[in-house]
Amino acid sequence: MNQVCLDQTCQLSILIVTCNRREDVSRCLDSVMAALPDSMVEILVLDNGSTDGTAEMLCGYPKIQLTCRADNLGLARALTEIIGQAKGQWLLFLDSDTIVPKKSIERLLEFGVQQKRIGAVAPRVRDMNGAVQLTARNFPGAIHGLFGRQTLLSRLWPGNPITRKFLKVQNQKNNQPFRCDWIAFAAALVRRKALEDAGALDPGFFVYWVDADFFRRVANTGWEVWCCPDVEITHMEHNRSSKVRHPRAIRDFHYGAFRYFYKHHGWRGFNPLLWVAGAALIIRASLQLTVNQWRILRGKA
Repeated sequence: MNQVCLDQTCQLSILIVTCNRREDVSRCLDSVMAALPDSMVEILVLDNGSTDGTAEMLCGYPKIQLTCRADNLGLARALTEIIGQAKGQWLLFLDSDTIVPKKSIERLLEFGVQQKRIGAVAPRVRDMNGAVQLTARNFPGAIHGLFGRQTLLSRLWPGNPITRKFLKVQNQKNNQPFRCDWIAFAAALVRRKALEDAGALDPGFFVYWVDADFFRRVANTGWEVWCCPDVEITHMEHNRSSKVRHPRAIRDFHYGAFRYFYKHHGWRGFNPLLWVAGAALIIRASLQLTVNQWRILRGKA
């Protein structure tokens, strides 16, 4: 038997939320089961109201614990539901369009249990072309609305110091573990005690920014967050800025950004810069929706 857990108190639960990702989640589950073929882990999957046959396909996986919902609960509420079902002392959040190589999960666990103050750890994440997705970051400030991971300025000037510092670019190019402020839920191994101390995921976030908000609260409780770039997974990431996106995803991203800054920088609504940022987010969302509609009309995928 593969010794994923280093002692009797270290059980692992793998949590996956999916919606209309039939082929992706099948590929993800196959990779997880190949990576941990004989290990004492549990895999919990929640289908968020898929209409493409995802739920029916998932019924063919006898080793998973499946929950199906008629409507899309969003990521925060869906994860909260299966977190409540999970038994593990460590919880591995995985996007349904990830591919997990062999030994990667064990190596993350081994690193996480080495230090008692590590509350979460993530691998280096690459896309299908091998590019690093820079999912281990510092906490965002207002300036990162212009210099975020997929913003126009970052794409036109990828070597700018603001983006490089925010996304910890140099750290993620090397193979040495490093501390960061937060990691994306695309692939995040979280200690249950850190989650309990930080509190439940905020259901006010539908999908985007729920991880940034959660790890802000993790930091406030004193737990450390790390990235191990010598461990890698692949993330297909269907929401890249160069592709046609569902309009709801664009609106949710910008609402999530405003909610995050309201909670952590808004001074209960009395920060005047919050409302400047809110107006800027509305303008940015409107522009993205217009460009997205233009791509749809031109048939650009």
